[in-house]
Amino acid sequence: MSTESTLSKRQKQVLKAIYRSLRNSGYPPTLADLREELSVSSNQAVLDFLRLLEDKGFIKREEGTARGLKILKKGFEMLNIQPILPYVGISPAGFYSEAVEDIQWVSSGNTDGGDMLIRIKGDSMKNAGINNGDMVLVKKSKEFKSGDIVLARNDDEVTVKRFIHDDGKTYLKAENPKYKNIPIYPDTRLVGKVVRVFSRRKNGQGYNS
Repeated sequence: MSTESTLSKRQKQVLKAIYRSLRNSGYPPTLADLREELSVSSNQAVLDFLRLLEDKGFIKREEGTARGLKILKKGFEMLNIQPILPYVGISPAGFYSEAVEDIQWVSSGNTDGGDMLIRIKGDSMKNAGINNGDMVLVKKSKEFKSGDIVLARNDDEVTVKRFIHDDGKTYLKAENPKYKNIPIYPDTRLVGKVVRVFSRRKNGQGYNS
């Protein structure tokens, strides 16, 4: 049975609507958006469609977020579209750096199960092979072990550093001796792990994986 035949016309309509919203606005659609798309009056009808798409492995829903919808590899294959990921930049500004609010979605042939692409500015992670201008693929996670390279958030600022848990102490470590360790405070949140690095080519045109 082909991937196409595993979806009804209405289920495919929902999947296309999720993709269009990601591509056009940078965010998944709300339940209200999907109600309008499907010409239905109840949220439950929309939720039923989303549950079916998730059960079949086309999307993933994140609990606790109003727009927590992610199209999985199987979903992109069904739409015959190259996977896209949110692309966010980081600018150096002290220990942490300002998070870029304008999220763009870009095509990425090999997502490795990642959730977002981050462009690195600065040399704080150069000894880990992550240099100024490189892109890193981040996978959201709730579990971290000492030594993981992570994307951390503190209020509205983010940074990419190595997570260290040693002798009862936890902190974020730069891979460049000119930068100090960053303490992990109660409001520090580890967003995800770096699972792949795309090195910027020396001529500045494109990236090596």
